Amino acid sequence: MKRNLKGISTVAIVIIVVIIIIVAGVGVYYATTLSKPSTTTINFYESLASSEDSYFTNTIIPEFESANPGYSVKLINLGSGQPPTELATLVSSNSVGVSLFGLDNLAVGTPLYAGDLMNLTSIVSTMMPSTLISSATNMVNYEKSIFHGVYFIPFRSNIPLVWYNKQAFASAGITSPPATDAQLLADAKALGAGSVMFQGAGTTGGHGGSSTGTELYQWMVQDGGDPFLFNDTGDITAFQFLDNLSAYFNSGYTSGYWGSYTGLANGGYSLLDYQWPYIYGSLTNATFHMTNQTLGVYPGPNGTANGNHLLGGDVLVIPKGASNLGAIEKLANFLLSPTAQKQTLIALSWVAVNSQAYSNLPSNTTTVGTALQQAISEGVFLRNPTPWITEWQVYASEAFYAIVVNHGAYGSIQSTLSGYNQQMYNYIKSNYNSTVAQQYESGAFAPISV
Repeated sequence: MKRNLKGISTVAIVIIVVIIIIVAGVGVYYATTLSKPSTTTINFYESLASSEDSYFTNTIIPEFESANPGYSVKLINLGSGQPPTELATLVSSNSVGVSLFGLDNLAVGTPLYAGDLMNLTSIVSTMMPSTLISSATNMVNYEKSIFHGVYFIPFRSNIPLVWYNKQAFASAGITSPPATDAQLLADAKALGAGSVMFQGAGTTGGHGGSSTGTELYQWMVQDGGDPFLFNDTGDITAFQFLDNLSAYFNSGYTSGYWGSYTGLANGGYSLLDYQWPYIYGSLTNATFHMTNQTLGVYPGPNGTANGNHLLGGDVLVIPKGASNLGAIEKLANFLLSPTAQKQTLIALSWVAVNSQAYSNLPSNTTTVGTALQQAISEGVFLRNPTPWITEWQVYASEAFYAIVVNHGAYGSIQSTLSGYNQQMYNYIKSNYNSTVAQQYESGAFAPISV
């Protein structure tokens, strides 16, 4: 009997010890779990080049998370043109969550007219810095007057510049880049056939993306045109000039797009028509070895009417139905802060919209910075945010193919452009209404001067 009791006591002791261990473990688990602060994840949707994606992933986002404990950012880097579609999908499926979008200002019209964007008027004073550059402030004032609210906030600006090989220019006896279109034509002749690269991506099928459309838009405005109309006097002048200049286009121009710049370093061509500032870092890296002695950059030649430059770039928007606006505001505040804006200006050649980012810049940013400041001082404009911009780009590419690539009869340029004007009018009338179509025809969607 005593031996049995001893056995029971031993078993009981073992069970008690196990229970104590389990309870202690559970206690530690719950204590650890309860003491660990919860993390709010903010989804940030953008469309970034690989170098931009890498910089955000490795620098910008970690800095935000370090400065804001309890918050993390998930970068969803979408393909070109995809952010508006993704935004529409999230809104229609009621699955927006904690989301902030960076949209190309070219594409913001689609979700705006669809009613998918949150009206930010009530929070704009805390979300947007008071130290915006003048063009960004003018953009916000414009949307207030036209849309009676603030639906998008400038995030980063972008101005296309003209790039050239200084050595090739010197060999041709050209001492400075062309200041006018007439001089550009003369310099192209001196440089020879194939010397000029133009962005004509996809024109062979008449379905070019934003590259060709953006390129053409700038040319038409500089010649005094309203690009959306296709056929006013300035538009016709621009297409006539490009038809003449095409005699000196590089043979690969029909597939040229934003990523076509390497030929400038390897001698494939001597002058690269309007391209975004980010290529400076790529052309001067260890792969291409260009320096300020071989790579030239400037705002570009003046057209027959002006030297104004297209102000591209991205804006920040919040999809309708988003939750936890406080967290979204934190990320927006950080992205628009002088620190983040200066970092992306230096590392990515993004044009900062926060004026405080321009103080105490390192000397190696002055090459592109000087060109950008010259471009801004000459005047900038915005494409009017319309929901039919994608259709316009298709028509613009088709017009470019018919007139420039296929070399239609020079005397028929006006009638060709008038045909695309009519197609654009018919499209707007069918997909919107006759009132909007008449507004289009009367020039209501002209470029926005900022």
